[in-house]
Amino acid sequence: MTKKILSFVLIGLLFISCAEKEDPETVFGLYLPESITSDRPIDFTGNGIVSLDLLDQLIKANNIRIFAGQNSGTIFLNLYSPEYFNVHFSQVILKLPHHYEFNDQVTILYVQDGRRFDLEGNGSVALSWNRYPYPFEFPEQIHEDIVIESLKTNSGKNNNVELVTSQRIFDYSKKEWVEAKVTYTFRKDGPCC
Repeated sequence: MTKKILSFVLIGLLFISCAEKEDPETVFGLYLPESITSDRPIDFTGNGIVSLDLLDQLIKANNIRIFAGQNSGTIFLNLYSPEYFNVHFSQVILKLPHHYEFNDQVTILYVQDGRRFDLEGNGSVALSWNRYPYPFEFPEQIHEDIVIESLKTNSGKNNNVELVTSQRIFDYSKKEWVEAKVTYTFRKDGPCC
C-alpha cells in the first residue's frame, strides 16, 4: 500500500515538473482595443450613429477587425521592451483612429515615432515623452490632432492599459470639427517584445 501511494506521489511530481511553465506576467506585448469612448456623443464614421462608443461605430463601419495576427486585424498598441530594439529604454507605439484636417474620413495609421516609457516598480508605465534619444518639440503630441493626456497599466492577469487623449474629431452629425477627450482601454493579446 505504501509503495502504491509513493508511486502516485512520484508520478504526480513528475507530471507537475514536466508541465509547461507559464511565461512571467509582463506589460510588454501587443494590445487590442477593448473600448474606445468619447466624452461627448459623436458620429465618428459618418454612418449616422451618434454615440459615446467609438469602437462600436468603427466595427459597424467595418473600419477595423478586432483580432491579432499578421495582416489579419488591428493592433492598436505595442509596448516594446528595451531588448526588442537593443536599446536601453522601452518604447510605446500607437495606432489610433483619427481624422486628418484635410480629410474627414476615419484613418487608422501607426504613429511611427515611438515614445520612450519607463516601467515603475509597481509595474505601471511612466511616460517620458521628452527622453526618447532626443527631445521632442511637443512631447505629448503624437499627431497633428492627437495629444496624449495619460497612459496607465492595470498590472495583473489581464494587463489592461488605459490611454486618454485629447483629439480633434470631425462630427458628421454636426458637420463640424470638435474637441473630444477619448479614452481607450486595451487588453493584452500576446507577447511580442
